[in-house]
Amino acid sequence: MKSAYQYISQFLLWGAVLASSCALHKEENQKIVWENPIREGINPYGMKDFFIYPEGESYYMVGTEYPDPFQATEGLQLYKADQFNTWKVAKLLIEKAKIPANAWYKDEWKAPEIHKIRGKYYLSFNGRNNTINPYKKHGFGLAVADKIDGLYQVLTSDAPLLECNNATLVEAADGSVYILYDMDGRIYSVELDIENAKLKAEPKELLGPSTLAKNYKYLDAPQVTKKGDTYHLLCSQFYGGYVVKVNHMTSKHPLGPWKWEADNPLYTFLEAEADLEVKMPYPTTHGYAPPTQVIFSNQLFRGKNDNYFIAYHSSEKYSEPYLCIEPVLMSGNQITIIQAKERKQKVALR
Repeated sequence: MKSAYQYISQFLLWGAVLASSCALHKEENQKIVWENPIREGINPYGMKDFFIYPEGESYYMVGTEYPDPFQATEGLQLYKADQFNTWKVAKLLIEKAKIPANAWYKDEWKAPEIHKIRGKYYLSFNGRNNTINPYKKHGFGLAVADKIDGLYQVLTSDAPLLECNNATLVEAADGSVYILYDMDGRIYSVELDIENAKLKAEPKELLGPSTLAKNYKYLDAPQVTKKGDTYHLLCSQFYGGYVVKVNHMTSKHPLGPWKWEADNPLYTFLEAEADLEVKMPYPTTHGYAPPTQVIFSNQLFRGKNDNYFIAYHSSEKYSEPYLCIEPVLMSGNQITIIQAKERKQKVALR
């Protein structure tokens, strides 16, 4: 017969085992795990220029979508996910069928973004009508809604605010709003009256040979994220051959001056790393014709539990581009990528 001491000892032992098991289970549940590139629920024919907006317990996402060669494009889609590895289409933000045939933004809505400014959600995009102006530069469009999933009213239906590529919106500490965009290898800025969708001045060069000096290379796809009182700008730069570097600058104001950070480059992308396998069927054997150069649009964003991430798209040199997300550590003005370009990614919830 067991003594009272033995019963107590056995009870304490099982209690310790149970506590250890619960602690381990809790530790496992406090990690988010995913694998890049992410394709689940995303346009299988390819998507790039990702912009992720966290709200509540969900992530919302827009981007440049490659057309399905077997069916007509419906419009600009909003994606939603609770975790990074599985997405779904939540809403059509712009319905192509409702856009007039002669509208300047009838066919394309590239590099879209969503920003919450002064209590409203502003959807920006780089649009074009491929029937009327098939080779014209893209124009900057703006729409507004009371909720992230719309209904969005296009404020620039008559004409684009300006011709540009990869435009982004940035709000300053005093409430003023700026458009930053690239054009012909340089980055420009202009102040925006966002509620009336009007420019308040003429665009001016923000970053180029005169400001970056020896650090200047062809600039593309600016993205700005504010953390505390510091603005972090990421942009792609093209070097000799197929070499793309993603560099990082900081400033206390959207108009600069912008400081070239010591952590540069954050990424270097090479042709040898490009995926060689085309994933989807096309009408002809060589139906997928990727561009000869690749812009790696990179967004720094704040996720759940105050974790920070960079979102970018996988190489489109030989194959369809898909979503990649990587956690980063931010210390002062420095960004450290924990597992750069690794397929398996994870982050601990703090």
